[in-house]
Parts: sequence; C-alpha cells; structure tokens
Amino acid sequence: MTVSAATGVREADLPWVDIGVRPGYNQRYQGFFDKERRIGARLGSLYAEPIYHSPRHRHTFQQVRFVLSGKMKYDREEYSAGDCLYLPEGVHYGPIKPIPMENDEQLHFADIQFEGPSGIPYPDPDEVVSAQRYLAKIGTFDDGVYTFPTGRKRDAYEAILEQVTGAPVEYPKGRLNNYVVMRSTGYPWVDHKSVAGLKTKHLAYFFESGPNIKMAKLEAGVALPKGRPTGHVAIFLLNGLVEFGGKEFDGLSYFMLPSGEEHPAFLAKQGTELLAVAWSPQGETIPFDLW
Repeated sequence: MTVSAATGVREADLPWVDIGVRPGYNQRYQGFFDKERRIGARLGSLYAEPIYHSPRHRHTFQQVRFVLSGKMKYDREEYSAGDCLYLPEGVHYGPIKPIPMENDEQLHFADIQFEGPSGIPYPDPDEVVSAQRYLAKIGTFDDGVYTFPTGRKRDAYEAILEQVTGAPVEYPKGRLNNYVVMRSTGYPWVDHKSVAGLKTKHLAYFFESGPNIKMAKLEAGVALPKGRPTGHVAIFLLNGLVEFGGKEFDGLSYFMLPSGEEHPAFLAKQGTELLAVAWSPQGETIPFDLW
C-alpha cells in the first residue's frame, strides 16, 4: 500500500497469505511503502499451528512481535501473552515452536517488520510472494529450508530475498548480541500528564533511530490526540474499538502514521489498548513521549 497520508486497515478485511517459507502457520498483513518517504514496513499477525517450526535464522531488517495468545518457545526460552520481543537486524533468533496448551489455545502474535538502522531497504511483500511462487516451481520448500534443482540447500527466506534482489544476502553487523524481551504485564500503566483516561507503558527505546515501543490504554470516550509525528509510527489496535478519520476500527487493526504528516485522533468507543512502534530511517531524533 502506497502511503500518501495517515492510514488504517482492519485485519479482517485482509486476505490470508501463505508464502510457504515456514511450515504450519497462516497470516494476514498489510505492507506500507513509499520510497520517497523511506517507508518500508509490514504490519500483521501470525497464527501458528502445532507443527509450526522456524529454524534459527536472522534478517536484514528488524522486527517487533507481541504475543496475543498461546505460548511459544525460542530455543530454550518460553514466551506467552503480553510478551513483546524486539528482534534487531543481523541478530540470530530461534528456533521457534508453539508450546501445546491444555485448552488448545492457538499461538497468535502481532508482528511488524521494518527497515533497520543500517538503511538496508525492507523488501516489498508482493515481490517476496512472487519470488516464493517462482522458486516453488523449480525447487522445494521444506521445514524452513529451500532446495534448489541442483540440490543446493539454503534458508528459505534467504533464497527468496536473493531472488528478489538478484544478489547474495549481506547481513548488517548486529548492534546487540541477542534479541530483547519486554514482559509488558510487568510494566506499570502510567497516567498521561494531560489527558485523563489515557495511560501508557514505556516498553523500550533503542538506538538513535528507534524503535521506540510503547503501549496505550484508553477509556471509552477518551482520545489519543491528533498529532504530527517525528519519525514514522506504526500502531496496532490490539483490542477495543476506535474511530479514526471518520471510520471505525476494531482489533486487530493496523495504522501507519508517516513522519511529518498530521494524523487524526484515535477516539475510543470502548476500552481500548494500542501498541505503538516509532522509528526513523532518515535520522530524526524520535521523541520519548509519542503523545
């Protein structure tokens, strides 16, 4: 989706997408792209089946994940609802597996992938899907690995990215030695200094370019104020109902607020929780307080 102004989309209105990179999951997402504004991001969520498996790997971009339900295992560590993970560019993570639960609750997590501080562009999801479909015709994807017709094996996503770019994958040097986990349920809700009925959680702020990761909780009738952000801001409507730009959105919904563009207020029609991720690929200093 080209981004000409602040925009939102309901996940329920998006198609299911299966690019066949990892086995055992379904996902819905929306890509937001504007080369002139240096916007390259994909917002969505992933629903994992018990057979889901993602081998240990890394990316040329960064990610933020928020567990909505179920449990998952990253190598030996276990994460559950409310846990927020920051996966920096160039840093290995995984393998990933769902953890079976007695009530059969499905692993479901929200996810944003976006350009990292190295400036390597985030690939267009449509180009990724096209590359996967082409490769699937000449080789095979199995358990996160792609096998070429020659028998050569490659991480599935690396094979796709090389098909998209026409060049070998070059990973940026990681700024951290591992991914970072924020247990959001352990953070206090902080009253907003000027808006009654608005509370926030300050999860983390990384590097000169972000990401700055926060949560907001709105009582019914309270609005997250309109504004003009410095740096791009992605918003996940985790639960509740808001009016934004004259339209109503429920959970899950996704919003992209481009840097320097005024966006309308988020008016809560009922109790609502939001997750915000702010970053800057152009060197602006992201403010600590987004609202």
